[in-house]
Amino acid sequence: MNDVRFDDATDDPTDAWLVDAVRDEREPDSDVERLISSISSGLSRMRRPARTLATDTDGVWVSDRIVKQLIAVSVRRALGRLVVFASIDGADDTADGVRIGVIARYADDLPATSEKVRDVVDEVLISTIGARSSAVARTEITVRWQDLYTREWLG
Repeated sequence: MNDVRFDDATDDPTDAWLVDAVRDEREPDSDVERLISSISSGLSRMRRPARTLATDTDGVWVSDRIVKQLIAVSVRRALGRLVVFASIDGADDTADGVRIGVIARYADDLPATSEKVRDVVDEVLISTIGARSSAVARTEITVRWQDLYTREWLG
């Protein structure tokens, strides 16, 4: 994920430092590199203000950008899968669900791998915003799969 630059994360020096700190240093294979390039070519034009999420600790909030980046990096490290989309759903400072898009491989058992992705997302939510603040979101983790070559969403 070194090649993916989330330009909007640099708006906040803390966000930028944290994003840089968790980037995966391994080089992606050429197919993944091409996909990253095609997806990230338009990222500098997309801007959305970060949403601040409440945590279990009073007075402490975390940027949804950081949570999404940690999800992407954690899924990549734990399962070797590239995350092409991540969204933390909810109103105001709450997290009510997570939607995540992951690159599929032809030999994947998608239901079993989806459960592994959910487990990784669950761990990230607990470690970043806490078990209580993420309780609803952790029951609403939706995993979608994208074909590496066609970029079409699978079933």
